[in-house]
Amino acid sequence: MGATAPSSGLEFTVSLDVRRDQQPHHDARIDAHLRVKAVGIGPRDQVPAVELAVVIALDVAAGRRETAAAALAAALRALPDGVSFAVLGGADANGEPTRCYPLGGRWALADTMEKRRAAFSAGRIAPAADDRPPPGYPAWLAAARELLAERPLPLRHLLLITDGSGRDPADDAGPDGDGGALRTELAACDGAFTADVVAVGADWDPAPLLAVVETLHGTAEHAPDRFAPAVTEALRRLRRVRSPELPVVVTARPAVRAVELTETAPRQQRLEPAHRQETKEPHRIGFPTHQWEPGTRDYLLTVHADASTDPLGVLLQLATVSVGEAIAPLLVRWLPPGVAVGAGATGGGGGTLQAMNAATQMRTALNRGYAALDPMSRDEAERQFGLAVRLATEIGAAWVLQDVRKVADILDGRRGLVRVGPTVDRGTVRRGQLHIASGHRLDLPGHTTGKPVKCPHCRHLAGPHARFCIACGRSL
Repeated sequence: MGATAPSSGLEFTVSLDVRRDQQPHHDARIDAHLRVKAVGIGPRDQVPAVELAVVIALDVAAGRRETAAAALAAALRALPDGVSFAVLGGADANGEPTRCYPLGGRWALADTMEKRRAAFSAGRIAPAADDRPPPGYPAWLAAARELLAERPLPLRHLLLITDGSGRDPADDAGPDGDGGALRTELAACDGAFTADVVAVGADWDPAPLLAVVETLHGTAEHAPDRFAPAVTEALRRLRRVRSPELPVVVTARPAVRAVELTETAPRQQRLEPAHRQETKEPHRIGFPTHQWEPGTRDYLLTVHADASTDPLGVLLQLATVSVGEAIAPLLVRWLPPGVAVGAGATGGGGGTLQAMNAATQMRTALNRGYAALDPMSRDEAERQFGLAVRLATEIGAAWVLQDVRKVADILDGRRGLVRVGPTVDRGTVRRGQLHIASGHRLDLPGHTTGKPVKCPHCRHLAGPHARFCIACGRSL
């Protein structure tokens, strides 16, 4: 267990669970379960609204515009006082997004009168010229990026409300659904603001919407045409964010050749290391993470190390992992030749890795099952859903069983036998894909590793079973 320290209104605890006894190799792979717990500190449960700038973009076809305008008006009346906001909707003669509110200037500051005026002005949103479809996703992102660049506040956010009618298939072609102009614009927006998507209707493609929220660190959800409650909840969730960006920093020994970090809960995503100059702390790697609020996140930490010159049979600190000021060491022991991993191990650790790997396989199978249903490949969907159900039954992930029951009957959970329903529609499938991407906790068992100690001489952190400090060499 690592130390705790406050950062940006949060207090962090970092812990690592790893199998201590490992086979030495010139390229040994070590997997560890990293858990980061964040607890809010201070008198406030939410960040002040004055620290938030939000662009609301309404991307719907003409046939849905009247209902959408009424829902938008209700959402604007519910804005928190003090938030900076701007509303985009409709398109000009060139097909570019137009600003619905404020009527003059670029930004409005929410108060009772301003929200009343904004709600009244929601009816100004006119269809695109010549009944053309609304602008595509890249155009909404570019317009939001231009507006938010003028508002240097801690939280800058886009709420994209879409029915998918303005999507240009050429923009999101590709295996990941983020090709062409959309990929280019997302790269320009990453780091400038975050984004949530509210999908209405049932004609939207989930792939580009998931590309938006995964790249811009937000959430996607389906809502009815009366979407005002979804917008209100998205803003309430955003105000729980205490730290918009915070790195997970891995500081490794020179013998460590590669470090990888994958978030497994609440979302499943591979994290990319921040760019660093090799001449400055080449063994210190930061992995940016986003939108921290009170809660728990789980990661799979993988390091590749050269054990060819290390001593055998003693605990070695391969790396430390820190979030803010909280830190935890990664400790392993290389086994002598002929000793099998697990034989005679004491305090071996790694107790949660199996459960985390099972949960990762479960999420992957659930995603593949829904993907197979979109072209309606029932046999493949039943195989993938069956695997997800079997793993979910093993680790007690009830939310997976609830998701599968929306599209299939579970005949035998322990054996993973399911049957896809005869009347599954595409809208249900696509809503399920968004729901999976929204993230769920894994509820893994707690770590059993001991608490680290600090060297009384130099204060360097050491493992719970260490006898000597690796920094100053003195006895602990």
